[in-house]
Amino acid sequence: MEAMRHRGRATLALLAALLAVSCAGPTQEWVRPGSARIAKLAVLPFENLTAALRPGASVSDLLVSEILASGPVAVMDPSEVADLLRRENLDPADGARLPSAQRVGRLLHVSHVLQGAVTEYRYRPGLSETPVVGVTARVVDVATGEVVWTASYARSGSSWRQQGLSSVAQSITRDMAAHLTGALGDARAR
Repeated sequence: MEAMRHRGRATLALLAALLAVSCAGPTQEWVRPGSARIAKLAVLPFENLTAALRPGASVSDLLVSEILASGPVAVMDPSEVADLLRRENLDPADGARLPSAQRVGRLLHVSHVLQGAVTEYRYRPGLSETPVVGVTARVVDVATGEVVWTASYARSGSSWRQQGLSSVAQSITRDMAAHLTGALGDARAR
């Protein structure tokens, strides 16, 4: 009887470890060594590479909130970014048709531009549908035109009953923001 209890506990521990690993998903982050700190950041609406409606706008809005909450980075108001781009006849929702990040950054008078894409935003079918979110992002230094930071995350939640798509997306954006502000944040921005 004791052996069965021990085996049951071991099985539960193994399942919990597997769940934790599967929920985290792959993560890649990179920072260009010696990059200039962000004086002011413009976050463009993320491109939607999924079949879902508007996850790009949702994820970029979440990322702005998380950047402001997590560290010393001055962020341009996203509605001001959208207005300025519209005035220039550029559709902020169509990232593929925008000019280079460097040109957009000069137009917006910021030191850095963050752009990205939502690569996955769906519920994976199965016994219990699991939320799955994938996001890539990069920051371009407007002065040099170089990519100075990138991140790519893919995560799945536990199930739609416990964790939805927006919760998984918020977890990803929270981690992205912490990495970005830790790497390129400017303590004077606060």
